[in-house]
Amino acid sequence: MKSLIRTLAVGVIAASSYVGQAYADTTVVSPLYESLPRTHAHNDYEHEYPLFDALHNGFISVEADIWLYGTQLRVAHDPVTEPTTLPTIEDLYLTPLQNLASQVNNGGIYANGTPLLLLVDIKSEGVSTYERLHNVLTRYAVDNPGLFTTYTKNVSGGYDTQKGAVNVIISGNRPRDYMLSQDLRYAAYDGRADDIGKDIAPEFIPLISGNWNTFFNGDLAWDGLGTIPDDTKAALDNIVAQVHSENKILRFWNLPIDAPSVWGPLYDANVELINTDNLSGLSTYIQSRQTQAVPEPSLSIALLGVLGTSLLLKRRRQSESLINPQS
Repeated sequence: MKSLIRTLAVGVIAASSYVGQAYADTTVVSPLYESLPRTHAHNDYEHEYPLFDALHNGFISVEADIWLYGTQLRVAHDPVTEPTTLPTIEDLYLTPLQNLASQVNNGGIYANGTPLLLLVDIKSEGVSTYERLHNVLTRYAVDNPGLFTTYTKNVSGGYDTQKGAVNVIISGNRPRDYMLSQDLRYAAYDGRADDIGKDIAPEFIPLISGNWNTFFNGDLAWDGLGTIPDDTKAALDNIVAQVHSENKILRFWNLPIDAPSVWGPLYDANVELINTDNLSGLSTYIQSRQTQAVPEPSLSIALLGVLGTSLLLKRRRQSESLINPQS
């Protein structure tokens, strides 16, 4: 399946329409019909096919680090001396997502209508980088109504939310005061541990992200091997309950290990976004959990797709139709 998909181009996303010349001959991989819950592609841009490897594996969330060079928002983990060697966020994410949203035309990115969370991690100076990103998002939003979730300040000082196919959330160097001053945003704010319990509206902070070691250290520390200690599990359940009580979702980075021994406790605790660099591994693991039982509905900001044990059958039918398109 994987080798087959790698040979397929998505017709609506002709390479010349969404990437710079350096990427014009890149073959992209097709997204699944359905998404898989709990899936977050950490440093997504480091995979062979950014965005599309994640979509092919059913991921509902991807992460892109950006730097501001002049007027260009370049995607990379570290700064470089020659930024023109780096792709822009438009090249790797915004234009292909625009095309996918237009193709499915159902309020989402997947064919079954599931939206995507795009976590944008600002690495350069916060205000200037965010200002430029806001301008770029505005341009796309004007040309493509409904592409991004929008947040409009109302007379009471809160925000009215209009859900879109892509939920942009700002991480890294987040210009909190600047974002709070905006009357119209195309992005939300990625919260931290000290934002829990502060009664901050989910229309501003829909997601709490944190370093695993910030929450689980000392007597709660765990190396990720074997079974999670009872005290650590209890602390995890307590954090999840606090975040959910505020109608927010949760993500940990810097997990002890990127493997099922850690994914399992996160899944059992109803953590919405499981951070991984192993896309196919987490995808396979989530599929196996989905076939065991139909999960309870979890909190979302229009991120989670249709669940159920029919997923594998639908994937198989999709694969067969790709191999035998006339059948």
